[in-house]
Amino acid sequence: MPRPGARFILAAMKRNAAPFLAILLLGVSSLPARGETVPAACLASESAQRTLNRAAFAATGYKATLVGTATHLQVGTVSVRDRNGTLTLPSLRDANTLVSLGLLSMVHGSTPAPCRAVETGPSMKALRDALHKGAVAELTWSSIGIDDGSARYKADRLVVTLRAGPTPGTVAIAADTSGLTAPGGSALPGRVSTRLIVPERSLSTPTPGPGEITISRLDAFWTKGSLSGKGAVTPGHDIATTRGTLNVTITDLSDLLATIKPYVPAGTTTALSVAQFMGHRDGNRVAWDFALENGQLKVNSFPIPLSIN
Repeated sequence: MPRPGARFILAAMKRNAAPFLAILLLGVSSLPARGETVPAACLASESAQRTLNRAAFAATGYKATLVGTATHLQVGTVSVRDRNGTLTLPSLRDANTLVSLGLLSMVHGSTPAPCRAVETGPSMKALRDALHKGAVAELTWSSIGIDDGSARYKADRLVVTLRAGPTPGTVAIAADTSGLTAPGGSALPGRVSTRLIVPERSLSTPTPGPGEITISRLDAFWTKGSLSGKGAVTPGHDIATTRGTLNVTITDLSDLLATIKPYVPAGTTTALSVAQFMGHRDGNRVAWDFALENGQLKVNSFPIPLSIN
């Protein structure tokens, strides 16, 4: 009986959390890149107005499009700055471009061939040096719209902050978004916040390497009901070599089910209703402990025979 609920939660994580983290990692890994970081054959972008100074990049009416696709991004106002004035203007401008590329690729469902030549390796030494010297890079977008020709999503605000991590060799990433909506309504939470600690070396190579990514906080809020979580993942080359744990708690599950019911596939709310019986209940909160190791998913220590490739 618990399998449908576990399947829903895992699928939601796979569809939403992983691409979102990918956006952050792409933007972060490329922050200090030089020159034309993204080829013109990959991404076309323009702004109605831009304001530049030594440690800040700002724009209004910013637009970006994956060349050869119907996937578009519009941002009312853009601000990218280094709170301590260490990063250069080209680095800050490139940060905005690369976060745009990550988001558009996620919505499009793939990265077009001309975009795959973006080199991030040489930028990482500059990023590490800047962070060690106290750089705190902050990207803020307001009035955001993105569509792929068949669906359109909006957000009021996105803020991504990057700084040196709490231990040597790590990077701390904070991301907060609010006002998430879709035409006709959706099951998306209206507000999401996450805090990550990422090994520097995992950002400077295109292939998975040793190093644990810590999810120190993940919070999602709907009109009624909320989700919180924390955990860690050690990426591998595939599911069999990836390890991770995630502790998830949903508050006011009944209210959340009523909120998302009109927008989710038939059976999803039933699956979550059933899943609560395998969770740890504490008043109006239900918690689950997920663990992945050697290709085996466990929920509250029980093996779940699910295909997660």
